[in-house]
Order: sequence, then C-alpha cells, then structure tokens
Amino acid sequence: MPKHERVMVVTGASSGIGAALARLAADEDFRLVAVARRAPRLERLVDSIRAGGGEALALPGDVTAAAMPDRIVTTALEAYGRIDVVVNNAGAGTFGLLLEQSDAEIDAQWQLNAAAPLRIARAAAGALEATHGQLVFLGSGAARVPLPRYGAYAAAKAALRASAIQLRRELRKRGISVTYVDPGLVDTEFHSSIGIVRSNEVRAADPARVARRILRGIKRRAAVVNGVPWQTAGTALGEWFGTLADPVVVARFSARRNPS
Repeated sequence: MPKHERVMVVTGASSGIGAALARLAADEDFRLVAVARRAPRLERLVDSIRAGGGEALALPGDVTAAAMPDRIVTTALEAYGRIDVVVNNAGAGTFGLLLEQSDAEIDAQWQLNAAAPLRIARAAAGALEATHGQLVFLGSGAARVPLPRYGAYAAAKAALRASAIQLRRELRKRGISVTYVDPGLVDTEFHSSIGIVRSNEVRAADPARVARRILRGIKRRAAVVNGVPWQTAGTALGEWFGTLADPVVVARFSARRNPS
C-alpha cells in the first residue's frame, strides 16, 4: 500500500506530543485527522501541515462528548475512506489530594483519560479491522507509580493502561494491533494547564523526540513504546520497590501549585 493512502487520527493534536506527532506523521505521508478542543491552534497546525505538502483536516471538539467518537470516525471515512491508526493522546491532570477531589473532578478525569479513549476505540474498531490497523494509547508513568497531589489522574491512567493490555489481547484476532505509550516527563503544557510546578528532579523531554519514538513504534506495531526509556526504567524500579519507594516519591515528586 502506498504511504500516502494511510490515515491517522490524533486526538489532543493542538499542542505537545499530539501536534509533534501529527507533523511527523504528515512528513511520512500519513493523511491526518487532527482532533482537539482549541480550534484556532488546530487550524494553525493543519495549515502548517498543508503548507509543507501534507494532507490534513481539523476536527475541533471535546473527546468526552457523547457524539464525538462517531464524529471522528465519520469525518475520517468521509474525507479519506479509511482509518489506519488512531492515537488517543488527549489527556489532562488535576491537582489535589485524591479524597479532596470532588465527584465532578474525579468523573472528568475518568471521562477524559480512560472512558473517552475506549469509546473512540469502540467506534473505530470496524474501520481499523478493515485496514488491519492500530490503536495507540498515551499513558503515564503515574499509572505505575502514582505521584502525590495529582488527584484522580494516576487512577484514570492506570485504568487506561489496563484497558490497553486488555484490548491488545482481545483485538489481536481481528487484526488490530494495540500500542501503549509511556511518554515519560515531556516538556508540554500539562503542568502549567493545571497550575502546578513541574518537578526539577527529572529533565523534561522534547515532545518531538517522544513523537519520533511513537511513530517508530507505530511502524513496528509495537505493543509498548517508552518515550524516554531511562525514565520508564526508573518508574519500573519504583513500582518494584513498592512501599520502600514511598518516602522518595513523596519527598521528591509531590506536586505543588504555581504561586502565580
């Protein structure tokens, strides 16, 4: 199949890893459906891809909206006739102790980080089966080692990680591969958007560098992609040490609010 026939959907495409991945995929002759809430940023991304000779369209919207999964699939199929890769990248965190999170805050985290990717996967499964396509889920190291004061984010990402493993096993017989990404700490708007100070204990990675690893993983149909392998190794070690790691995690990685 010629490269230019491949179609990729990227949610959370207006900034960070999503925007970087969309640009890199366009350079690899993927046709893009870029999804995000911030329409002006999304349009600028699509304009830049088209200016570089790529093919892309913008689909502004909130992935947690009930109608959005079907809108994404319908838009991609009407525009390009197929879907080869769906990258569930949209996500965000909250600040606060878990038991101090309101019902609305907990539900919002669940809907965005866990439920919406599953709904999108369900809506796209038929189209992906037709192309022997691929689902990609952006997780977090917090799924394995929850960080203090990240509210319900870690719990939702842990659910997403389990869902990716479950879907990988369930969809294999349908010819759909599933990739789980542990991106590591990346230099994006994640922390500033929820008003917290990013820890200086770990150097943040360049989004483009992580996006390149994800794109390589997509090409290989890898089950797992580690955006910053040494960070994933540290997370795995922290998970393995269990309660022995608690004092270090609490002392060094507790989120704090931005004083501004």
